Amino acid sequence: MWIKLSAVVTSYVFAYYLASFFGIVYGMIFPESLGGGSFISTSATQWLAGLPLAATFFVVLFQGMIGQRNMYWWIGVALIPAILFELLIDPLHIYFPIVLGLIAWGLGIMANKILNKLAPGLMAKIE
Repeated sequence: MWIKLSAVVTSYVFAYYLASFFGIVYGMIFPESLGGGSFISTSATQWLAGLPLAATFFVVLFQGMIGQRNMYWWIGVALIPAILFELLIDPLHIYFPIVLGLIAWGLGIMANKILNKLAPGLMAKIE
């Protein structure tokens, strides 16, 4: 349990620091979503748009990497704030975080399989 909780906390820390990169990509794909004419600067808008995307990506990636036991429960509970924030910011493009989560899920499952082959003792302790 503590490992899964640590993965969620680490995911949100990574999301906090890497949100601007996700926001830049989001702004390139959907330039009208970040908008203009606001009192918020463009870089702050990119960070705000990228925060739920980065949180979705890293939570799903790390939980998929750790293992299958209660994975969907941890993902669902950990992503409640990110999903609500995404619905508040841009509900018309809700499919983008879903696709991003599916990509992260696939990468996490692949990383889990690779780690099970390379370090089975470590993965047995983690799972």
